[in-house]
Amino acid sequence: MLRIIRKWGLLISFVVGGLLPHLQAYSWLIPYFVGIMLTITLTGMETTRLRPRREHFFLLVANLCIGIVPWSILHLAGYENLAEAAFLASITGAAASSPVVVHLLGGKSEFAAVALLFNSVMAAIAIPLLAPFTITPRIGLTLSRLQIFHVVLDQVLVMLILPCVVAVLLRWLLPASKTISRKLSDLSFCLWMLSMVLVAATGVTRIVQTGADTAQLLPYFILAAVLCTLGFTIGRLIGGKNYACEVGQCLGQKNTIVGIYIGLCYCSPLVFLGPTLHLLCQHIFNTWQFIRASSRKTA
Repeated sequence: MLRIIRKWGLLISFVVGGLLPHLQAYSWLIPYFVGIMLTITLTGMETTRLRPRREHFFLLVANLCIGIVPWSILHLAGYENLAEAAFLASITGAAASSPVVVHLLGGKSEFAAVALLFNSVMAAIAIPLLAPFTITPRIGLTLSRLQIFHVVLDQVLVMLILPCVVAVLLRWLLPASKTISRKLSDLSFCLWMLSMVLVAATGVTRIVQTGADTAQLLPYFILAAVLCTLGFTIGRLIGGKNYACEVGQCLGQKNTIVGIYIGLCYCSPLVFLGPTLHLLCQHIFNTWQFIRASSRKTA
């Protein structure tokens, strides 16, 4: 039964969330679920493996390029809304849950944790600097660097800094917590399933609220699917044999919450669809990864 849940659980979560969009009212729980999952993962890590590697530098460069290059191409082609959607979907750096997903997939979560830290610092610097030049605010609004910095900082504090502090305290006050955390992977997966239910419900609700027809939505969906595929593919190439899973996850799974917030608050009505649909695409890809990983274990 547990194998079936691990194999198909995320897919079931997506279906449930899509069929019950009213659950988006509880989407405020997502950062807390992610925080708990990340705390469990960080507590059980081998601290001796938490060191920078050259792949981390390549990941930072790739993350900037995958945010700026698509924006530049679409901007020069005259597709301003799509350009802004691409920028917000790609520039935000690794999702806070990426070390958790890497751990659940059997990868090196320590590598992903270091990558998450570097990506979060990069995002806190790059987004406020670049957004005023790449984003055209709606009429009557301004887009200040300080506002964007606060948005990014809030996400970093809740879903990265706080879990790190709690994990350090647990390891210091309760040394056995390192061993205990390794036994809580099933709890992490259950929280991940609940998060995916809320993600799907929120995504469906926001898309419906735009009132956009299929012809309007299709370009944004294609854009998100292409960017998501590029992120995972380029990441796996950069990671090579040793860190394909880890770099692929950190480059393909984005902290789209920041992009969605900026898009909803400051941009044209459909721009937020870029990060929103990227969020759905990356978790569909994660679902496929879990199904494949589970099939390998049972083979």
